[in-house]
Amino acid sequence: MKFEKFLNWIQDKLLNYPDISLPTVKLFIQEFFNCLSDKEKERCTLQISIINEFTLKQITIDSFVKDVIIDNLDDLLNEIKKDD
Repeated sequence: MKFEKFLNWIQDKLLNYPDISLPTVKLFIQEFFNCLSDKEKERCTLQISIINEFTLKQITIDSFVKDVIIDNLDDLLNEIKKDD
């Protein structure tokens, strides 16, 4: 039961605090899962899957946003260069 509360806490943090490093959480969850017994793994598999899926999607979104920001800054810089 303690594992489930812990995993619920992690899910809450992932959904509500954008300053948490998602790659770090993903790595931590994977290592945490490796340390569980088979019985504990069975009980926690769904929650861990949800956390892993969320972190993967969020990492993908973050990468996309960073790429768009870089493209916009490049365009702005090129416009500035043209004006000079």
